Amino acid sequence: MDLNGRVRKRFLEIFFTKKVNDLKLYSETQQVAVRPLPLIPYPQAAVAAARSTQDSASAFASALFSAGCLFLALLTGACATTKNRNSQESAQPDRKTVYVVHHGSLHTGLTVKRSDIPSGIWPAHKHYGSSKYIEVGWGDDDGYRKPLTAAIALKALGGSKRTVLLVDGFNQSVNAKYSDHKFTVLAVDLEPAGFARLCQHVHRTHALDRDGRPIPLGGGWFRARGTYSAFNTCNTWIAAALRDAGCPISPAFCSLPKQLLGRVRPFARPVR
Repeated sequence: MDLNGRVRKRFLEIFFTKKVNDLKLYSETQQVAVRPLPLIPYPQAAVAAARSTQDSASAFASALFSAGCLFLALLTGACATTKNRNSQESAQPDRKTVYVVHHGSLHTGLTVKRSDIPSGIWPAHKHYGSSKYIEVGWGDDDGYRKPLTAAIALKALGGSKRTVLLVDGFNQSVNAKYSDHKFTVLAVDLEPAGFARLCQHVHRTHALDRDGRPIPLGGGWFRARGTYSAFNTCNTWIAAALRDAGCPISPAFCSLPKQLLGRVRPFARPVR
């Protein structure tokens, strides 16, 4: 073979060998690139724990969202109820007003317009036919009608069945009557039915004679029913009257004026 032939043969051998090797390398590379990765076994307990955690988180988030929706619904409902109630109250001109009057010491009374008292209830108000307003208060006979001493106070707080009602009629306006700064006056507006129940509370407190009539003691005093004590004072008596009228109040822990006034203020308006 001549020189040219040997050179041509060697060139072809080298060329084809390189191409074949390149093709093999390319084929292996392609095979590696497309071969899927082997799956690594994951412990079943870990999977269950992860799912449980995810489910718990989802449940908590769902419960939190539901609670938030419920709170917003209740808040919206409460606001709507308050708005409707206030609208109804302002639209009812027949509402009756009772005034809770604190005299600046231990005593508190109730003042009402005499003409608002329903017929047949609280007959003692007929003694004040010429008065526009009537104030009434309840308490221990000695502690109410006599100068208060330590002995009288201890006796009354220990329990006294001798009780009285003090009734005072007047024609001044409420502002003029209680213009002295020692007075604290709170006005409570009531539905007619609630106002009637309050008057019945006063009526039941009156002691009656054999003919069913109130027993006057003179000077605006009337014999009363009930036992006065440290837990049943003139202030708790007023709280019971307001409760009977439908107000959100309880006589419990209302023995002192400050306690009573603090519980009345949320549903009353101040008067001066």
